[in-house]
Amino acid sequence: MIWKPGHGTIVAVGAVMLSSCHPGTGGGPYVGLVPDSALLGRVRETTRESGLAAAKAELAAALVAQDQSRGALERRVIRTTDEADFAFPDSLAALPGKVRSRTAIVIVPGTRVANPKTKDRTRECLRGAAEAAKEMGFSSWFIETEPRGSVDDNARFIAGRLREAFLRNDAVVLVMLSKGAHDVIRYLQDDGVELPASHRRKLAVVLSLAGTVQGSVAGDWMAHSGRPLPSLTRRWLRVSGQEATIAMLESIARSPWEEGAAERIGASFPEMTWISIAMVPDGEDGRISERLWSPWVRQRVEKTAPYYSPSDGLVESAASVLPDSVTLPEWVVVGYGSHAMPNGTYRDGTSIAPQTTRPGREKLRPESGAEIMSAYLRALPDSLLR
Repeated sequence: MIWKPGHGTIVAVGAVMLSSCHPGTGGGPYVGLVPDSALLGRVRETTRESGLAAAKAELAAALVAQDQSRGALERRVIRTTDEADFAFPDSLAALPGKVRSRTAIVIVPGTRVANPKTKDRTRECLRGAAEAAKEMGFSSWFIETEPRGSVDDNARFIAGRLREAFLRNDAVVLVMLSKGAHDVIRYLQDDGVELPASHRRKLAVVLSLAGTVQGSVAGDWMAHSGRPLPSLTRRWLRVSGQEATIAMLESIARSPWEEGAAERIGASFPEMTWISIAMVPDGEDGRISERLWSPWVRQRVEKTAPYYSPSDGLVESAASVLPDSVTLPEWVVVGYGSHAMPNGTYRDGTSIAPQTTRPGREKLRPESGAEIMSAYLRALPDSLLR
C-alpha cells in the first residue's frame, strides 16, 4: 500500500456498480483469519466483544510495551522533529563524514492503487527522503520497484540492487513503506539469507513505515470477499487490463512470513534491529478521522470482513509490527492517524511532519518525506551500527 492512496479505482468501481445489476463473482477464501501474533489476535477479539474504542486503548498500551527501546527512540525523534536543526551527538547524522558515506540508506517504496496517469505523491515523498539522506552525506539508494509488481518480482529486483549496496558500503539501513514491507520481507527470507555472512552482518536496521508486516485486512477484503463492491472492483480491474492490481491485492492480503523462515531471520542477520512505526487510529471511536480514499468503503470492510481490529485505513495497526515467530530486537514508535503517515502525530501530539503538512489537508506534499527522513537520521543512535 501507500501513504496516500488515490480514489480513482473507487470512482471507477462506483460507475460499474451504477451500470450493473449483477452481484459479481465471489472471491477466494480469506487468508488473514489466523493472526501471526498474540497481540493481533487479542485486539481482534476485543474488537468483536467490546468495540473498536476499547481495542484501540488495549492496542496502544501493548504497542508501547512491545517497544524494546523503552520509549527512547520515540523521545529522540520527537525532539528532532520539533528542532529541525538539532542532531543527537550519538546519532547516525553525527557520524564522521567518511562513516556516513559508507552507510547506505536504502528506500523501498510501496505499491500504487490510484489512477496510474495521476501524480504519484507517495513516491515523490520517498524520493525526497532519499535526496535528504544524500544531502546529509549518506550513501543513498532509492529502489524503483514496480508500483504494482508482484512480491516475487519486486523481491528479485531488490536483491539485485542490494548486492551492489552491500558491496559498496560498511552498513545498510533498509527503509520500507507499506507494501514495501512485503517485498523486503520476501527478499530477506529468500535472497537475503543467501548473502555471505560478512554482508548479512552489515544489515543494521530495517525501518518499517506503516508496513504490511502481517498483511492487510483491506487487501484481503478486496481480493477475496464475495460482497458486491469487492467483486465488482475485481471485475472492473480485469476488464480494464489491471490484473496486476488483483495479484498485488492477493499478495498483501496474506502475511509475508513463510513458515520456518521467520524463525531463521534473527540468526541470519545477527546485527539487525527492526524498527516499526505503527499508526493507530486517531479517532476516539477507534477509527481514523481522515477520508483516506472512501470512508464508506472502510465501513464496508469493518462490517463485513470476518476479522477486524483498529486500523490505519488499510492495515490493522497490530499487523504493522513483527509476528511472534520473528526473534529480532524490535523498537516500536506509535503514531496516531492514518496510513498517510506524514499527516499524523506522535503520542504527545507532536506532528510527524510539522514543517510540510497542514491540519485538515490530506494531500501529501513531496517535502514531507525529506522532513521525516532527516528527523529519523538525526535521532537514530549510532549504536545501531554495532
